Amino acid sequence: MSDVIHRVVPEGSIDTHVHVFDPKWFAYADDRDYTPAEADLEAVQAYGDSIGLDRFVFVQPSVYGTDNSALLAALKLHGADRARAVAVVGPETSNGELDVLHAAGVRGLRLNVKSNPDGGKADIRDPLRALIARAAPYGMAVEIFCSASSLAGASDIIAASPVPVILDHFGGIKVAEDGRASGAEQVIELLGLPHIWVKLSAPYRIAAIGTGSPAIPEIVQALVKARPERLVWASDWPHTGGGADRKRRGPDAVEPFRDIDDIAETTGFVSWLKSEQTARQILVDNPSTLFDF
Repeated sequence: MSDVIHRVVPEGSIDTHVHVFDPKWFAYADDRDYTPAEADLEAVQAYGDSIGLDRFVFVQPSVYGTDNSALLAALKLHGADRARAVAVVGPETSNGELDVLHAAGVRGLRLNVKSNPDGGKADIRDPLRALIARAAPYGMAVEIFCSASSLAGASDIIAASPVPVILDHFGGIKVAEDGRASGAEQVIELLGLPHIWVKLSAPYRIAAIGTGSPAIPEIVQALVKARPERLVWASDWPHTGGGADRKRRGPDAVEPFRDIDDIAETTGFVSWLKSEQTARQILVDNPSTLFDF
């Protein structure tokens, strides 16, 4: 581990959403929607050191499909004290494989439709039901990355879930160029349910003009006011690109990561929380509970 350059987060902080992209050792799925640049396990650690992170939750990206080998390697390298994961499984995934994933530190299963440029139109009801059924015997959470409209279309299934449900990337909240936000009321309403969690991840994803939108800290503060004990923070490192460029580029051309200043981005987020107590709750205490650290 390298010397920490900056500590801009509370001691013990957990980044609940980082990815590993290492095609030298772990081949991407043939039917992937994009090809990311490389970000191996050493790069993850360098990122963590740069802001003073102690622990990670590795999230299975869509380019690996249901092959969680890279995820398992990350868990093994970092160990039970420092890492958990959110995996992706399919109908072909056996209960024996789920046993292995859970034993290795997987504490969530992911439903990811938004990485596909057309994913905003997806009906997630059936796949969500199936995923909840797979997660329930293990007490694992289900994490959903989809549009606000897809989320609304499955709100009854989400409300009835016997396991925690994590709404990824602000639950699909969007801020237009004129600063008007949509979807915040829906997310706050869902937060009223005892088993719902929201990842305050990648604020630059939710606003048309990026993190500089003044609406973003207002949204963060509204969510904190509504249910601070059900919020967790995440960077979405190494910041995949997505958007319209992904559809135009095609799946085989390498997609560069977004140019994000992790120190500035994280420092700004922590400042929006207004207090050290709230920062510790969202970056340390809440994710420790949700991901069983």
